[in-house]
Amino acid sequence: MKKRLMITAACIILLCLVVFLFTMEKKPYEHLDAAQIVSAKVSLTPPGKTLEIENIPELVDYLNDVVIYNRDISCANYDGQGVEFTLTMADGTQTEIGSDGAFFIIDGVRYRPKYEPWESLNYYANQLLNSGTANIILEEPPCLSVTSNGITIDALLGTYSWQKKDIDGTPINVNADSADPSDLKELLASPFKTPEATASLNFAEEPDTISSVRCWSDEQWGDPAAAREAAAISGNILTLKPGGYIYEIVAEWNPENGYGGTASYFIYIKLTE
Repeated sequence: MKKRLMITAACIILLCLVVFLFTMEKKPYEHLDAAQIVSAKVSLTPPGKTLEIENIPELVDYLNDVVIYNRDISCANYDGQGVEFTLTMADGTQTEIGSDGAFFIIDGVRYRPKYEPWESLNYYANQLLNSGTANIILEEPPCLSVTSNGITIDALLGTYSWQKKDIDGTPINVNADSADPSDLKELLASPFKTPEATASLNFAEEPDTISSVRCWSDEQWGDPAAAREAAAISGNILTLKPGGYIYEIVAEWNPENGYGGTASYFIYIKLTE
């Protein structure tokens, strides 16, 4: 009887030890120092924006306070806002830290967090977004969609000249060419048909300037010498010409913060009666 009691007691102690090990607090970034980080950025989804973090010591203050418990092994998906910090370290490595709305995530591994410091980190990211002063990181030209008569489709990205930053902050210039739209019949073969005389241009990140909008009739397919006509635009509202036309939109983003350039987009629209 005494032996059974000893075995039972040992099992209880072992179980308590396992529970303790799986629930004890850990501060994974307690000793992180701002000097260890070369650059940092944060991506928020929604709204699908990535921001450059200039005040790295402030970010580190939040990370120092983060507390995690046991690792989450479920495969559940969560609908909360996704927040992901990417840190580029002085040794050249990168680490990704974030949240999926329910868990704290370190390089793809989810942990149960202590609520207050975890929520403070998420709040900090949204403060940066709402401040309107943080640099938007645009690694490439933003997507353009076009809406008319309640229907939205994506435009085709054409030629662009773009500037972005390397992980150490060095400027990188990228130039990409596209074939002339007269040679892209297969990609633009199906027109976006609308009875509405206007279409709105919706950029994922608004440009500083829409520098030009030109168009040519679909009757001029395959003619590289076809004359482009100016199309009327007011703000982001494009006035459509009757019939089928290919529209070329050229937009510019000021690269003063290290990201930006000029990009062209194409859309094939047919204004129906």
